[in-house]
Amino acid sequence: MSGKHLLELENISLNYHTLKDETTAIKDITMHVDTKEFISIVGPSGCGKTTLLSIIAGILKPSHGKITLNGRPIAETKNQIGYMFQRDQLFEWRTVLQNVRLGLEITHNRDPENEKYLNELLDKYGLGDFRDKYPHHLSGGMRQRVALIRTLVLRPEILLLDEPFGALDYQTRRTVIQDVSSIITREEKTSILVTHDLSEAVSLSDRIIVLSKRPSIVKAEFKTNLRKLENIEERKRTEEYKRIVDEIWKELEN
Repeated sequence: MSGKHLLELENISLNYHTLKDETTAIKDITMHVDTKEFISIVGPSGCGKTTLLSIIAGILKPSHGKITLNGRPIAETKNQIGYMFQRDQLFEWRTVLQNVRLGLEITHNRDPENEKYLNELLDKYGLGDFRDKYPHHLSGGMRQRVALIRTLVLRPEILLLDEPFGALDYQTRRTVIQDVSSIITREEKTSILVTHDLSEAVSLSDRIIVLSKRPSIVKAEFKTNLRKLENIEERKRTEEYKRIVDEIWKELEN
């Protein structure tokens, strides 16, 4: 790779060591992500999707290979990576405003410019009237929106989404997926989603990367043009969506 992509993973491997043996979880994964691109990573259960996300986040150090963000080693760019978990991780004793402000407090970036940006995001995405409410006053969808804005206010270069819709019921999930997709598109954020749900992966992404079972390698990659359609449900009605879902299923069944 030449450094022309926003994020680059080159021959990434991860080995787990025990007293008795060594297990390879991920083997020689090479992939890239471009600016404003939305990538999904799918694969069999236990194949290491979240492990790979943790390596990108700098939480885990790979056994081999290198990762760069904007041409710099990932270890030097941790503050440029935002991480959104499956659970919203909101503190029940803090208001919406205080929850969104948490990252700014931790990173000592609570200045007037960032406070203005924080309040602009709350207003833009329908949470302005809930600044002083507590998480238990919010619907599941609103809680996820708060969690996303808490991440966005730090102005990350790239968003990592670890099955952020998995804890929601079906109806809430549909609404939240549309919300998150719209916000990420409007804020022009580069994103990587890990999910076991092919419907989510295909309907949200520019590209879907399919991992094999352990030790994980990149088994296949699929490109879509679905993000040109704003509505998620409209994307799902297209022949392109149906074709790609079918092709990914075939890859996973082989």
